[in-house]
Amino acid sequence: MKKYFTKALLYNFLVAIAIVIVLLLIVQSGLKKYTRWGESITVRDLRGMSFDQVQAVLSDNNLEWEIMDSVYDMSKPPLSIVDQNPKPGSKVKQGRTIYLTINATKAPSTEIPDLVGRSSLKYAKMQLESYGLVVGEPIYKPDPHLNAVIGMMVNGKPVTKKTKFPKGTVVTLILGDGLGNTRMGVPYLIGLRYEEAVFKLRGYSLNMGAPVVDEDVTDTAAAYVYKQSPDFGSGNSIRVGEAIDLWLSRERPEGVDESLYDLPLDSISQ
Repeated sequence: MKKYFTKALLYNFLVAIAIVIVLLLIVQSGLKKYTRWGESITVRDLRGMSFDQVQAVLSDNNLEWEIMDSVYDMSKPPLSIVDQNPKPGSKVKQGRTIYLTINATKAPSTEIPDLVGRSSLKYAKMQLESYGLVVGEPIYKPDPHLNAVIGMMVNGKPVTKKTKFPKGTVVTLILGDGLGNTRMGVPYLIGLRYEEAVFKLRGYSLNMGAPVVDEDVTDTAAAYVYKQSPDFGSGNSIRVGEAIDLWLSRERPEGVDESLYDLPLDSISQ
């Protein structure tokens, strides 16, 4: 009886193991078929395609799609794909959802920032571009402050702060031109030390351009001006606020005419 029971138990145990193995093989086979084990698709680069093109491409590859976000880029066609997730080149299984960011059909509105009377050209341009606006060719009008923003226009009409326009709108800045169209003769700077020349330029409301320094100069402030642009001379003039470039050397040039240092500029202006 004991021997029979042992054989029967062993038999049943082996049958149970066999059944379990068969079930595992069936389940594994079903999972492989369900998940398409070993099958993958390389995600194409969808960026720049139209939305209709993308739907056709994803459908042909048994992939799903979902619009995750929309942005506005005036350089891209409306409803074109701007970004995607997973990224191009990724390996995914059939049925995977590709999340899309599309370009909006209409530009969102943005406010004109407060720039008049408190901004320079460089700062105003940075601000407008950060708001998604485009800076057009500026217009200069007489004003004592060179390149100061004294007004703004859109389509030829004045605009004020907090006025709303679509992103991508061209804004024309109205800037001060210093002292209007006032011009003066070019000052004589040859033979002056660099620091003296800079001081003199400031006194005439002129700016210093980029200095060109000879290789043997070790102290720029003490170097001598041997060339300038624009040149000094009868008939040469410069507008207030413009810059003069200087060439500097270690030694003072020959032939310096110091009598020209104090020559009134209006006596040589045109």
